[in-house]
Amino acid sequence: MADDFNDEEFWNGEEEEGYFDERRFPRVWLLSMGVLSVVLVIGVVALALLALFRPAPTPTPALSPTEGPGLPPSTSVPVPGGETGVEDTPTPMMVQDTPASPLSSPAPVPAAPTEIGIGIYVKVSSTGGSDLSFRANAGTNYARLKIVAEGTVLKVLDGPVEADGYVWWELQDVSDGVVGWAVADYLEPTVP
Repeated sequence: MADDFNDEEFWNGEEEEGYFDERRFPRVWLLSMGVLSVVLVIGVVALALLALFRPAPTPTPALSPTEGPGLPPSTSVPVPGGETGVEDTPTPMMVQDTPASPLSSPAPVPAAPTEIGIGIYVKVSSTGGSDLSFRANAGTNYARLKIVAEGTVLKVLDGPVEADGYVWWELQDVSDGVVGWAVADYLEPTVP
């Protein structure tokens, strides 16, 4: 059988039963790969939808000092004289890791400044998807150092400087430390 593949008659002759038909192989292969690809895409989309629409976890209710697993409920028993009393049941003790301060409150969230100034932070916005040019100096003729994506937070170092019909600010990209100049039209004051 090993010599069958080297035989000239095998390749030029009629197909015998049990031998592989090489003309149909690519179609079957492509069809099976197409079906597997569709199944894979459907699976990935289903997993993404499951992750996106996962229900929020529900908080665990806190137990009161008189309730809890393994504790009997308090019961009323008649007491001589017609009054009702509570049966003696052990009172559980609550243990607290850290004392709660009645004066503690969440830290206030700083409000975003309303104007751009030295020392504040700004966010790249309103670029219409074009992002923002970071230049070596204030002006459109200076070298572009990099493109800053919309939503990037920058720190204001110097400015304002008017050049080429725009107001420019010297900024530092807090993510990589690069310093450059950008047009104020695409900057919005924000908190760090």
